[in-house]
Amino acid sequence: MVFGIVCKEDNTKALDLSVRVLKWIKDRGFPCLIEDHIADYIRCDRNDDIWNNAELLIAIGGDGTLLRTVRMSSHREIPVLGVHMGYLGFLTEIMEDEVYTAMEAVIEGDYIKEERIMFSATLYREDLEITSQHVLNDVVINKSALARIIDIDVWTNQTFITCYRADGLIVSTPTGSTAYNLATGGPIVHPQVDAIILTPICPHVLSNRSIVLPDFQEVIIIVKSGKSSDNIYLTLDGQKGYNLQANDKLVIKRGESKAVFLRFPQRNYFEILRSKLGWQER
Repeated sequence: MVFGIVCKEDNTKALDLSVRVLKWIKDRGFPCLIEDHIADYIRCDRNDDIWNNAELLIAIGGDGTLLRTVRMSSHREIPVLGVHMGYLGFLTEIMEDEVYTAMEAVIEGDYIKEERIMFSATLYREDLEITSQHVLNDVVINKSALARIIDIDVWTNQTFITCYRADGLIVSTPTGSTAYNLATGGPIVHPQVDAIILTPICPHVLSNRSIVLPDFQEVIIIVKSGKSSDNIYLTLDGQKGYNLQANDKLVIKRGESKAVFLRFPQRNYFEILRSKLGWQER
């Protein structure tokens, strides 16, 4: 097995842990690839392309690091083990003091591969494709502090849903339901549920609430208001951002690629929720 290590570039603790994990893997006779900034940190030669040659990726940092890892490796659906060194962290399951125990379990094959759906998000402007990407968490349309309320038409297949008048709109996967969607009052949806979650951000009409759709449907979003000076943005997984203009069209559907996480039998989704959200147990 060829391991690969990914970490947050400007986090010294994550870099230090990456170096220790690299040594641990090599001491056990396994090849291990590292990102260029890790190689620069330990002053060694940069090695082969991690995204095309690793067979299992270890993402050390927060959820942002894991999202970047999934985005960069989604073309190969490489299994990812997330090691938590951020703040809240719903996706990075393993804590720093658990990393070597988890690695032993990986080598022994004592783990579960868990697939998560991803969305394909394609942005069109006057029938010209601007970008098309896979996202694991969410697609977000929002405005800057000085922009006016946005008018956003939303369709599913050939059926008109509504025109949201709001500060923005979140289109979330079940995995992303515990991210911006949760902070905006949207529902928590189990990651194995096949769904698309629409959550308006500060809607002008108070009866506008989250809608959960089956993920075999296609969501079409038309930005009805906005000029280049209005500072309306499209953000994909918090990683990539694009300015939007009036009549831009966004098509969101279930993607062909999936994210693959390594999980361990002794830890389940609700245990993670209780821990991260501080739910009280009886």
